[in-house]
Amino acid sequence: FIPMCAFERSEKGMKFNMNVSDLKITEILDMLFNKIKEMLNLTDLTQMDIKNITGTILISFTIASIILFILWLLRAIGLYKMAKNKGDKYAFLAFIPYFCLYTQGKIVGKTNLFGIDVEHTELVLPLLIISSMLPFSKTLALFLLFISYFALLYKIYKLKIPNFAIILLILSIILPILQPFILFFIRNKEDVK
Repeated sequence: FIPMCAFERSEKGMKFNMNVSDLKITEILDMLFNKIKEMLNLTDLTQMDIKNITGTILISFTIASIILFILWLLRAIGLYKMAKNKGDKYAFLAFIPYFCLYTQGKIVGKTNLFGIDVEHTELVLPLLIISSMLPFSKTLALFLLFISYFALLYKIYKLKIPNFAIILLILSIILPILQPFILFFIRNKEDVK
C-alpha cells in the first residue's frame, strides 16, 4: 500500500499533497517515525532515547544526593557543635541518622513540653520514632513526633536567638531546606537565659 502523493505547481511555488484519507493514524506515525530515522541516520531511535533518559535520571539522582548530603552535613555540624558546647560526651551522635534526634533533645535539656515537665528530653523523639513503628499507634506517634520535633527545634532557636525563634520556626516548617543552614549558622552562639 503506497499513499497517493502529488506535486502541484502554484503561484507560491511547489506544493506537496498526500492523500492520507485511507491511512490510519498509526500508519502515518510509523511513516513519519521512519522518515525521521532516515533523515537522522539513526538505526535505533528508541534505544537512544532510553540511554538519554537513563543518563538524565542518573545525573539528576547524583546531583540530588550531593545536595542532600551537604544539607545533612550542615545540620549535623550545627547540632554537634551545640551539643559539644553543652558538654555532651555523645555529641558525635549528631552525625548518625535518627540518633541526631537524641542530640537535639540533649541540647534542649530539661524542659516543659505541652505543659509536661520532661526530665530526659533527649529520649522523647527517639521513643516517638520507635512507637511510630508499632501498628496500633502509628498515626498518633507520627503526629506527636512531628509536633515534638518542631517544639524542640523551637526551644533550640529560643536558646540561641530568642527574638527570632518563632520566625525561624515558621521558616523551618514552610521551607525545610533552610533548617540545616539555620542550625549551622547558630551553632556558635551562646545560650540566652
